[in-house]
Amino acid sequence: MRHLVLASHAHFAQGIAESLELLAGHPCDVHVINAFVDGSSDVTAQIDALLATIPQTDELVVATDLMGGSVTNTFLNRIQNQERIYLVANMNLPLLLTLALSLNDAPDLPQLLRELVASSEVSPKYCNDLLSDIYDDDDF
Repeated sequence: MRHLVLASHAHFAQGIAESLELLAGHPCDVHVINAFVDGSSDVTAQIDALLATIPQTDELVVATDLMGGSVTNTFLNRIQNQERIYLVANMNLPLLLTLALSLNDAPDLPQLLRELVASSEVSPKYCNDLLSDIYDDDDF
């Protein structure tokens, strides 16, 4: 079985999980870690508690909020030599929607993740330039 773990500073992970559920329903098993809230500052303990609930034979994709941030760094340190755990930083809703909908069907999970993070479909867009392109097209 495969699991999707969303982890962030404060309540971002919970909020994006709720948006994911609203848009996609329950296409996969989603877990949330909200770090540094409710007086808790021990991210390692939160990660260990979550990992203890997931069978050792299951695969996990962990999506974190910020590359170089403490949540991502803590996961990096915790998952060394864990071939069943895949970490993606700088999560956003388009990435998570695509991932959640294809997570259980992907034959090659690392390849799916590489393709997703390289895809322009899930990268941020500067919409003002898109408007400019639309107006330029109208001139013809």
